[in-house]
Amino acid sequence: MDLKSCYAMISISEKPRATLTAGPTSIPVGGSVTLSCSMEPSAGWKYRWFRRTSDTPEAEITTNKEDNSVITVTQGGIYRCAGCPKPNSFFSLSLILCCCNFGESITLTCEVQGGETTEWTCEWRRSGSIIHKTDSKDWTSDKHFRVEALSTHDSGEFHCCGHWTGSSYENCSKTVTVTVSDRPTATLTAGSTTIPVGSSVTLSCSVEPSAGWKYRWFRRTSDSSFVEFSRNNEENREITVTQGGIYKCDGKRGNPSFYSHSSQENNIQIMCKFFL
Repeated sequence: MDLKSCYAMISISEKPRATLTAGPTSIPVGGSVTLSCSMEPSAGWKYRWFRRTSDTPEAEITTNKEDNSVITVTQGGIYRCAGCPKPNSFFSLSLILCCCNFGESITLTCEVQGGETTEWTCEWRRSGSIIHKTDSKDWTSDKHFRVEALSTHDSGEFHCCGHWTGSSYENCSKTVTVTVSDRPTATLTAGSTTIPVGSSVTLSCSVEPSAGWKYRWFRRTSDSSFVEFSRNNEENREITVTQGGIYKCDGKRGNPSFYSHSSQENNIQIMCKFFL
């Protein structure tokens, strides 16, 4: 298995511009006019409205509407609108594999789909605290954040936030839960602990959770130390042995390799035949 990765996806193109559309530009006495504001692409925006006159400074208009894309006005004046990204509107998170073991490493990646040249900077947070931040807009080099040699302290809720340069607005991805478990122990299971003369016994090795492991096998005798032996099986989870001895196994995965604790030792004996 290659290095575990967690991905947070941000989908945004070039910095968009709001478009204000009015029905008529004059208000009948006692009447009103509808103003609408839009952004392209249109999904994921809420809107702010501002009004001024030739004699008064600009002030924001507050409404109770959720996205505020359409408002109705009864006062004359000079109006403008601005689009603000809704939280999580451009960020969708894909969890690849974030159930990790003590000592392993993960790479967190904050992707901008089609938006590498926009004015967004990246920030990574764990359980609400900033753990990695960059002021660079070079997403090619700054979108990755690697956590080495994980410990249980690294467990938490991870997410990335994009900050729109020159404004107070930010968009944050949904969270990825990273759970760091203690180093697991391999389990060795033998079909039988005795080998009939001329026959064999099947041994199997497992590590939980089971995804991505390959297995190593070791054998010794009462007079020798453990020596690793290999099989042509890619995963090596099950082997067939014809020799007696003391066997154990462990699991490895990742690049660089991460190893589980070794299994318990299992003594396999040859069953002898006695002739009278």
